[in-house]
This record gives sequence, C-alpha cells and structure tokens, in this order.
Amino acid sequence: IIRNRPVWLLLALLFGSQAQADLMLSGQSTTWAFGTPISSQEQIWVKETQVRRDFNDRGRQYTQLFDLTKKQAVMLDHFARTAEVYDLAGLDAGSEASAPSAGLKLKIEPTGSVRPLQKWNCREHDLVASIPARLGNEESQFHLKGRLWIASNVPEQSAIKELAAAAKKPGFFLAIPALARVAPAQSRVMSETIRKMASKGLPCTAEFEGSYEGNGPMVNLARKLPARAGLQIQQYSTDPIKPELFELPSGYRLMQKALPANLK
Repeated sequence: IIRNRPVWLLLALLFGSQAQADLMLSGQSTTWAFGTPISSQEQIWVKETQVRRDFNDRGRQYTQLFDLTKKQAVMLDHFARTAEVYDLAGLDAGSEASAPSAGLKLKIEPTGSVRPLQKWNCREHDLVASIPARLGNEESQFHLKGRLWIASNVPEQSAIKELAAAAKKPGFFLAIPALARVAPAQSRVMSETIRKMASKGLPCTAEFEGSYEGNGPMVNLARKLPARAGLQIQQYSTDPIKPELFELPSGYRLMQKALPANLK
C-alpha cells in the first residue's frame, strides 16, 4: 500500500465559483494496511492554483506542494531534507493514467443525509466507480466505492475558483506521480472524481474502498489486500495565506524526477 494514497485527492476537492480567497483545511486521515488502521493529522492550504498538504507517516513529517499553473508537484521529506520535483506536464503526456478514460464508469449521487461542520451543512453522496486496469501483465477491473460529504453553496468556495476552472479544462489530471506510475487506474478514477465534483462544493468527510476484479496471481493478491482510506475535515479557515508557504525551503537537496516518456 502506498502511503501517498489517493485520500489527499479528496483534500483537493476544492471547487467554487465566487471571488478569490484563501482556504485552510485541517483534520485526520486514516488508511488501513493489512487490516490495521494508520492515522495521520492533515493540513492543506489552497491559494489560487497552488495546494500544500502537510502530513506525518510513522513519525516522519512530509509536505506535498502542487502548482496546477506550472503543472509541477514537489514532495518534501523534512527528515531527509530532500525535495523531489515532478513534471506533471510530462505525466499528462506520457502515462496510462492520463490517457482517455475508456471504460470508466462513475456515479456520484446524493443520499439525503446531512451532517454539520462548523457553519457548513455537509450532504452525503454515494460514490460508485469502475475502470479497466492492468496489474503487471494481467487485465482486471478496478472498483472504487465510498461515501462523500460535501458542503455546497458556502462562501468558502470562493477560495478555489481557479482550481475549479483548472478541473473543467480538457486534459485535467491531478495525481501523485509515484502513485500514477504504479496504480494508473486508481489515479484516473480519483482525478475524474475531482472533475465530477468540481461544481458540487467543498469536502467534509470521505470514505473509500478500492478493489480489483479478475484472474491471475497479481489480481488474486490485490483482492486479498483491499485499499481503504478515510478523511475527516475537523476545521476550516479563510485567513490570508502567505505565499512563502508554497516556496521550497532552503537547504533541501533537489532531485528532479522527470517521468519516463512511456509509463504504460
């Protein structure tokens, strides 16, 4: 299970249609590894088309920086003091994950249930999705199901006006490069989920479970290890965010991670 899991993508479901502002979300995420939950405190900041996510993994602190204008992602390891720089434009052009989503089926439908978060009323939605996938040389079907709670028509949606515009453009793709290389189907489903929700609102809570269908040793192993993840936003703020928060820290060793031309 990759620690840079798709749950951060739900943190990136920040879409709206009003005047520009800034937004900070904080909460907790959980993944299940071999049946054991692993929790992490999460903070994410959004300013125009820039996103920063801070989290910890087994005692180590990490930061992910995304710039959708530059199409660049940076992964900071604060213990090792390294910065891995990825070219998302290269990922768009070269990977199976960014290829047209032939065979993708995705439905997001409201259930009628509501739960509060500060001043928000978060409405529950069921998510059901599937897409053809490949594990090694084995053809399979990747399934994603879950529940999403979304706050719609709230003033804080103004913070993500430019992210909303980016999500509506042809060729939009948002994923962690390391994950896209090893699990392109998962990355594509999550990216398309973001696109689908671009007009719905801001994330409050999310629960996901991914699984594979098919035959063969790799698929059979994947079936025994279903991917589960959860996210619960506990607080939000629209206080102004300093631009320095999205800058690379000094003294970190830069490692350019240009993606291969063919990741299929």
